[in-house]
Amino acid sequence: MERGGLVREDMHIHLERGAYTLEWVQTFVEQALGADIKRIGLLEHAYLFREFLPVYTRYEKNDEAFIRDWFQRKSATKSLADFLALQEKVRHADFPLEIQFGLEMDFAPEHAETIYRLTKDLPLDFLTGSVHDANGFAFDHTAALWENKDVDQAFRDFFDTEIALAESGLFDIAAHPDCIKLFGHTPSFSLDSIYETFAEALQKSGTAAEVSSGIHRRTGAPLGPEKPLLDAFKRKGVSLVTASDAHTPQDVGYCIDELEVLCR
Repeated sequence: MERGGLVREDMHIHLERGAYTLEWVQTFVEQALGADIKRIGLLEHAYLFREFLPVYTRYEKNDEAFIRDWFQRKSATKSLADFLALQEKVRHADFPLEIQFGLEMDFAPEHAETIYRLTKDLPLDFLTGSVHDANGFAFDHTAALWENKDVDQAFRDFFDTEIALAESGLFDIAAHPDCIKLFGHTPSFSLDSIYETFAEALQKSGTAAEVSSGIHRRTGAPLGPEKPLLDAFKRKGVSLVTASDAHTPQDVGYCIDELEVLCR
């Protein structure tokens, strides 16, 4: 894949709110074309497919009833066979931009071997890794879950997991790499050395990092990785990918111009 801003792209677009049809894909394509985007990445959260549930046992056993109930409602509600069939239909259709298909897989170090086993033979274009759980704390669902949490420990756990994700070499892209900031929390210590370690791990494994507008759209948090982390990525030569984390067609390319400026 070309990276580094050579192609105007949105590489994080979810299809889950509609049927797996060419007509549904067309609605995302039209929005992308309106934003002059040349390449899109269509993907789904892997927990939507029963084949990947062994990677998500920590949600089934989470201490918070809210998380357990959410996972029970959302998991295994889509067909992987239908998703892959749609990919094949898109490849034979005549869309006026490049369309790639992938998965967004939640990462936890204890599931690295399982992730490899379940994804190594899939005919997908890319695999995106994400961290939505910091050592059992599902931090990004609602601000209320942060009550009485040790913020410093949550940040340490989050970036330990992000670094392990990068070191695993399992993924093409690291999704929203500082999304733990989404509700405005900050640790009491400097993250600079952690950022350097994270960036170096991404560079060594050849994993790209998203510059994303998703949590900005959701909570008003700053766009993309915060500047010190983005600067570390640039110093280490990490490839950057622009992404909206869209779940509806109208969100495709959200703040794409601003994201491209951040990538420079």
